[in-house]
Amino acid sequence: MEGEKTRYGFLNVVPLALAEWAIFTCVFAVAGAWPAPDVNEGYYLAKARHSVNPEWCENDFFLNSEDAHGLFFLILGPFAASAKLSTAAWVGRWAGWLALAVGFRHAVMQLFPSFLHRLFAITMFSLAARYTTMAGEWMIGGCEAKVFAWALVLGAWGEGVRGRWAYAWLLSGAATAFHPLVGGWMMISIAFVALIQSMKRRDQIDWLNLCALACVIAGLAVALYGVWPAMQMSSGVAADICEEAAAIYVVDRLPHHLLPSSFQESLVTRHLLAVIFCGVLYAALPSGSRRQRGLMMVLAAVLISCSGFVISLCEQIAPYFTYSLLRFYWFRLADGLVPLGLCVLLTHFLFRTPSSSLGELLRSRRSRLVALILCLFAYDSVLQSKHWPLLTDSFHPRSDKRVESVSWNEVCQWVQKATPPTACFLTPRGAASFLWRAQRSEVVAWKNVPQDPISIVEWRDRIIDCFSYDGTIKNLASSTCSLGIPHLNHIATTYNANFIVAPLKSFNAMPRQPQAMYRNKHYVVIKIPVDNSVE
Repeated sequence: MEGEKTRYGFLNVVPLALAEWAIFTCVFAVAGAWPAPDVNEGYYLAKARHSVNPEWCENDFFLNSEDAHGLFFLILGPFAASAKLSTAAWVGRWAGWLALAVGFRHAVMQLFPSFLHRLFAITMFSLAARYTTMAGEWMIGGCEAKVFAWALVLGAWGEGVRGRWAYAWLLSGAATAFHPLVGGWMMISIAFVALIQSMKRRDQIDWLNLCALACVIAGLAVALYGVWPAMQMSSGVAADICEEAAAIYVVDRLPHHLLPSSFQESLVTRHLLAVIFCGVLYAALPSGSRRQRGLMMVLAAVLISCSGFVISLCEQIAPYFTYSLLRFYWFRLADGLVPLGLCVLLTHFLFRTPSSSLGELLRSRRSRLVALILCLFAYDSVLQSKHWPLLTDSFHPRSDKRVESVSWNEVCQWVQKATPPTACFLTPRGAASFLWRAQRSEVVAWKNVPQDPISIVEWRDRIIDCFSYDGTIKNLASSTCSLGIPHLNHIATTYNANFIVAPLKSFNAMPRQPQAMYRNKHYVVIKIPVDNSVE
């Protein structure tokens, strides 16, 4: 009888878990369902397709650079190579949102046995993950490697809440295989908290246990799959090249993610307020070992972020050393875990008995706070619905925010139909989706920065050659056309470019316009090199 009860109990639990995963997936889809390609999808999916079919856009500089996300390309590459990129994006998105849903449910299952509490928690998490980040990190969005890494990080956090540190380590190792930085910082956080817990003897952590030891070794081995290729990128590269590449990466290309002095003050303020609010909620709640273990991992992430701020203070003293450290995204883990800690604390606060007079005072207004948060989520969902592809066709992809989207799509379609597959193009500096839409090689694209030091330096040189007025990366034109026909021809010869797609404004500003092969409301296509007699 006992075995029969267990069997029927299992049969009852599985459908409920599936239904909950479906609901949570839809919560993430509400926020992430933007028109394709989303911000980084042109980057990741083009690279994934090229990894399987190197002949696709075979002359593209970025696609031929070193790969840093091999597991993602291994899994999604065959599908991206055989299906339309838009189809691959949507399949990958739903898979990513489902993975996040499974990871989140596992993270909070032991903290909130009630489905309604978990539903409220994920509602809060969806809001906090998008409105409390400091360094521009996100996990609810398009199809890319870090979405799956974040799903595994959520699972690892859930294992840490349970005190099963070896399994948490294994899951964070799997996250590292998908994305070395997302998972790698989580491995450091877990090791730190597990060590403290072991020293306090609050958890019986037996690292010599055969199963635990196997998980630790497996976690390292799986993580090495993601870390080793990244390490090899700098192997044998001269120190001065690595330092120069780090400065380009941190200062020139990604300061909004990596350099604290470049962070938006409003984002920093919101993030700090979220951290402070977490502290206030923690003080108002009774102690709980599971919740405390989870919050210690959040605290470890905040300490890593603080370390990044301290490192940034050395910029004036030792800039290249500082940049070589800051390139490792010290603020990424806190951007993801602080929203998780906030949603857990707030849910506990609103649905559990407080332990202080402050908690009692605020608890008296619990129903109002719950209603307010649900109203905020509903209002945000209405705002997000404006970009849902099934409801509108007038909203443009976020990857096309720096181009005239309709005209850009038209010119890319013409390029795909009217030019040979081996052609190489010069494109506008703001273009981010040319590989996706035109499926032709580019000389260089601002968005598509490589990962290995040698290619990063070459990327900077190509950007300067193609767009710079004065030889620096600070004074750039929107199109190579703006630099004159002699320079345009020089670039075409240097980088074996066959055509240029130029904004109509840049084309019209040329003293003597060459003949355009194609023209629409905002863009022209020119065959290069251009006859020097034109100018």
